[in-house]
Amino acid sequence: MSRKTSNRILLVIAFASIALVIFSAIFSANRDEVKLSPATPEGVVQLYLTAIIEGKNDQAAEYFVKGSQCDASDIDRAYVSDTLRVNLVSTSTDGNSAYVKIDANTGSGGPFDDGYTESHTYRLVKENGSWHIEGIPWPLWDCGTITK
Repeated sequence: MSRKTSNRILLVIAFASIALVIFSAIFSANRDEVKLSPATPEGVVQLYLTAIIEGKNDQAAEYFVKGSQCDASDIDRAYVSDTLRVNLVSTSTDGNSAYVKIDANTGSGGPFDDGYTESHTYRLVKENGSWHIEGIPWPLWDCGTITK
């Protein structure tokens, strides 16, 4: 095999690899989002995070338990990356309490950047027949504290 033929084969493999990466990125970016039932703990977490991503912090705060120390002003201070993707890992329920674990994936958006993944667990309770989030839920790190 000549050197010229070897270079052509290498070039074809390189272009095929790049095309595969681009196709994969487009396919994963255009996947339809699964809409979970708002009557489930995982559905409430999805609605909460969707509201935050869309900048609807007052709406997101409606998913907190009554009397929560967290409110929309706490969400206003939270940082959420533009490249955030959230995946449901697991849900466990026991009567009127539930735990929902998610993976939050963040990256720079480049074709070779896997970014990083953080796992977070939400604690929910049933109040008046609806699930609500307890505690200080991600992406919040504190609530009720304003520093200047």
